[in-house]
Amino acid sequence: MSSYDAQDTASEQEETVALKGHFYGVYLLASQSLDPRYRGKCYVGFTVNPKRRIRQHNLGYDFGGARKTSSKGPWLMIMIVHGFPNNTVALQFEWAWQQPSLSTRLKMFPELKRKLPRETFFDYNFRILGYMLDVSPWNRLPLSVRWLEADYERPFNMPFPNHMEIVSGKVSISASQRMRSYDAVAPPLVAWASECHLCMQQIVHPERSRLGCTNPMCRLTCHMMCLANYLLGDEPGHYIPVGGECPLCENRLSWAALLQRKRLLMGVPEERQDHDEDRIDDVGVHCNIEEAPEFCD
Repeated sequence: MSSYDAQDTASEQEETVALKGHFYGVYLLASQSLDPRYRGKCYVGFTVNPKRRIRQHNLGYDFGGARKTSSKGPWLMIMIVHGFPNNTVALQFEWAWQQPSLSTRLKMFPELKRKLPRETFFDYNFRILGYMLDVSPWNRLPLSVRWLEADYERPFNMPFPNHMEIVSGKVSISASQRMRSYDAVAPPLVAWASECHLCMQQIVHPERSRLGCTNPMCRLTCHMMCLANYLLGDEPGHYIPVGGECPLCENRLSWAALLQRKRLLMGVPEERQDHDEDRIDDVGVHCNIEEAPEFCD
């Protein structure tokens, strides 16, 4: 039985609530089947709703599960990696985790091509994940590695980036794209300038390219690329900032918080999220999806 199937009130209160339309996760399943052909086998997938997804896998393909997991369970969702800026980046991560020998960023590690003798399928997938979190560009993302099953928890053998976090516990998705009024405060009105404070040029498409400071008193207005390049000033060779100081108020900035604030101000169509998950699940991806320029929102 998955930890998501527990119905007791106490465990429900321990759930982390994520905002619908703003959660992208890549998860690892392990089969608990009594059939020795399937027991211990693993499956990597993408989801915008972990609780719903594990139920679909355990119900089978006719109920939205994947062909590769149908009739081979029951399945446990052991862990999920989340904090991706958008679904494309999460799908890139999913594909590389599934195909380390084909991934542009992982095929340089021959030790990931196959499972070691006596290594379990879970240990093999966990070893791949450790390498991924230490490789650019994923090591620049503010990801969270969330353990969902305590019995499987273990430390990483690879260096773990300081700006990432390892957490435990379930995560649920809010019923509405907007958080309930008693859970969150509505974002304040923002006074934007018409020009970028860094390049001094007009911001032509503000809905897509404009970013500001997370300090509500600061009026910073920048092109997304201008602010990214500014924050990367001391880190040549990278194109995803981790954070830095606001050029106007010197407030400490997190790139992840900037993108999250932008999405909340813009809003994201909920329908697209479910459609994307259903469309890409169980589809063989043979193109080099990692080359898509989607690592910034």
